[in-house]
Amino acid sequence: SFLFISPPLFILYCVMCGIGAIPYQMLNICIGYIRGTIFDFGIFGLLYEDTQWISLVILGIINFVVFYFVFKWFIVKFNLETPGREAFEIEESASVLLKEKNWPAIAAIVIEGLGGKENIVNVENCISRLRVDLKDPNKVDQIKIKDSGCAGIFFPSANHIHVVFGPHVEFVRHAVDDSLKK
Repeated sequence: SFLFISPPLFILYCVMCGIGAIPYQMLNICIGYIRGTIFDFGIFGLLYEDTQWISLVILGIINFVVFYFVFKWFIVKFNLETPGREAFEIEESASVLLKEKNWPAIAAIVIEGLGGKENIVNVENCISRLRVDLKDPNKVDQIKIKDSGCAGIFFPSANHIHVVFGPHVEFVRHAVDDSLKK
């Protein structure tokens, strides 16, 4: 999903990971792993001799700080739209709908913005996003969807849209499902 949300940041991440492998080799860190979990670190890092595990921990802290500030600089410098930094404003009426928890009204706006019931193939949700498969993405009215109070809109693929509602997404999903059944 990182690649689809911000391709320039993904390219930066790949370059930084490649450069970050150099000190890993120079410090002679040799921790084997199966899945890269904390258990693997404990087994293959702490229980084996000469793994240089402390160097890995120090390098990880340094990488965290470097990645954070480089990404922050890159995002601000090139004004990249990342989740939460989209260029649209939420209408006051939309925030009222969310405050009032008027899920049927929000669902109606979302369905209309997606091109109507006939344009919606499938609706699912994850923790923060409404995930919708569409017949024709050209029928989507993003401005109308933004009127629902969503926090963002993404097209990870041609006929698939994500509408970000944060913790309210489950309520919106149920209201959308109910509206589509009518």
